[in-house]
Amino acid sequence: MPCDYSVRPYHPGDEEGIVELLETVFIGWPHFDLDCTPLDHWRWKIRDNPLEQARAIVAISDNKIIGCTHILPFRIQIGDNLYFACQGVDAAVHPSFRERGIFNKMLGLNSEIEKEIGIVFRLRFSSNPILINRNIRRGFPRFPHDIIHFIRIHDIDLHFKMYQSKYSWLKKYVFYLIKFFNKLNSALSVSHKSEQTFRIYEIANFDDRINVFWDEVKNYYNFIVEKSKDYLNWRYCDLRGGNYIIRIAEVEGIILGYSVLRINRYREEYPVGYIVDLLTLPHRLDVADALVKDAIEYFDSNNINYNEYLSIKDHLYKKIFQRQGFVKRRLKMVTFFELYEKIGRDYEKLQTSSPSSVHLVYGDIDWI
Repeated sequence: MPCDYSVRPYHPGDEEGIVELLETVFIGWPHFDLDCTPLDHWRWKIRDNPLEQARAIVAISDNKIIGCTHILPFRIQIGDNLYFACQGVDAAVHPSFRERGIFNKMLGLNSEIEKEIGIVFRLRFSSNPILINRNIRRGFPRFPHDIIHFIRIHDIDLHFKMYQSKYSWLKKYVFYLIKFFNKLNSALSVSHKSEQTFRIYEIANFDDRINVFWDEVKNYYNFIVEKSKDYLNWRYCDLRGGNYIIRIAEVEGIILGYSVLRINRYREEYPVGYIVDLLTLPHRLDVADALVKDAIEYFDSNNINYNEYLSIKDHLYKKIFQRQGFVKRRLKMVTFFELYEKIGRDYEKLQTSSPSSVHLVYGDIDWI
């Protein structure tokens, strides 16, 4: 049925209607436990974003918000240069107003605004077949590397009891089989032992040392979201974003790497542990190995049965996770991107990058 509606940028005062819509469409939003209201979480994400270029677009009918989508900006190192980039998050249309072109009209305004504020690169993540086919029809390039899950389950029977699904009995025994072969391979592999003594400890905030660390890391990668002090403190250290545990590996005041952990207790009877971010100095696999072990100890001490980590397929960290009992499985998500400007040789470097020179984790995707 046709309806009268308009699409426009967010105005102050819209936020309550936006959050109400998100909670309706997603049957609760943002689907992880918070120590603040969903409205405060939205304000952290959009209003208080450190790049000051986050945007929301709304669809209005009869003075009520019936649709929304958001532009979440970040800076990203591609090849040799840093670019202003974004991803679309928290897009929703009220069930009563679907199949009327509202979503496409919001996306059209999205693109106009992204170009106006100087976005060069837009990531497009989707597990929705409709959106995947739409991205294919529009000719957006596929991201050159697959994204995968690493999952670790302590008690397999408990996990499949909590996640009953079609053919869960078959999935359970396939998982047992994969885990068995992983153990065999791990027994033959060599762990990364360090001749250097370093310590791992928890911090509340990132200090200026993380900028020195970032300067050493960035040129090793052909694709990595900027890990500056301001960005990391906004992303992981503001309680409105969630309760994250930040672990630093350092020696004599020099940061060798860090991990960001989170236990999502949204489903109280079966919480999930996430390694949200993990990054070390180039070639410091000994540090990565120690940080993964440290994360497992944290989750085990909190009786978390199921852990996840998101990564690029065949990344350098792969063997570390497999040795620590994680199993690899393909994520049911297809990743596209869009370029608003030509980036020349940097584009070629992205397309021809090895998996180990591409870094993409949960913290970059806005899922947890």
